[in-house]
Amino acid sequence: MLKRALLIGALALCTAGVSAEGVKLCHIANSGFLAEGRMSTVLFDAARVVDTYDGDYAMPSKSLMDDMTHGRGAFEHVTLALVSHKHNDHYDPVATLKHLRANKRVHYVMPPEAFEMLIAHHPTDDEAARVHVVLPEWDAGPITNQFGDVTVEAYRVSHGEGGPQNIGYRVSLDGVRIFHTGDIAATKESLSNAGLRQTEVDVMLMPFWYGLNNAEQNEAILSAWQIGTMVPMHFAPKEERWMSEYGGFDMLIRHVHDQWPNARRVLGEMACEIFSYPAP
Repeated sequence: MLKRALLIGALALCTAGVSAEGVKLCHIANSGFLAEGRMSTVLFDAARVVDTYDGDYAMPSKSLMDDMTHGRGAFEHVTLALVSHKHNDHYDPVATLKHLRANKRVHYVMPPEAFEMLIAHHPTDDEAARVHVVLPEWDAGPITNQFGDVTVEAYRVSHGEGGPQNIGYRVSLDGVRIFHTGDIAATKESLSNAGLRQTEVDVMLMPFWYGLNNAEQNEAILSAWQIGTMVPMHFAPKEERWMSEYGGFDMLIRHVHDQWPNARRVLGEMACEIFSYPAP
């Protein structure tokens, strides 16, 4: 797996900036990402205009959100948007409804709690019909849906005791398998019960803190997934006091990436990397 990951990295460097030769992964803000393939573009936890956390988590810029809402530029071919859970640093029903309203071909996938928040803003029947509500049972494996050339597997990933419904998504786009965990505080056993047992993932989008100096969580990661490239996410937008134990914000980011032998840094609004894979 490591040999393949090194080959992936070499290919990505050769094809950087040429999305036709691979899947382009771009950071939006916090845990928000865009994955652009040949025919379709997928969003993860992306549409957000309301901040209820007083700047504790990064927000998309207004200009970027305008482009996303109206399907301009990098967002022209968005056909699918995924929502992991209802927390405001991942999901905003106001921005989601604006996006659905301005883009008639966009479909959303989200858990029931997030959908209830959207309904409170009175979507039309057509807008609500383009929202697909998923909630796998804890021990039933993933729910799989096909949206054009995009395959989406929804897994129940624990946000922690008392936490909201949280969905981890494995998306297959142009042969590249991308997994977005949402927020995760899952045990090895709960991930296994959810159907995550050495599940193959080419690009893993995971909050930086999960597995950070934690042997039990690292064991859970290695048991649940076979990971090609790790892309840590959910970094705070500014220096915080607790980061001093790592030498500050920049050193924390370096430390997180260094703990994975094949990590890639995709951090900052519309910072992008190309992930290309050899044909089987």
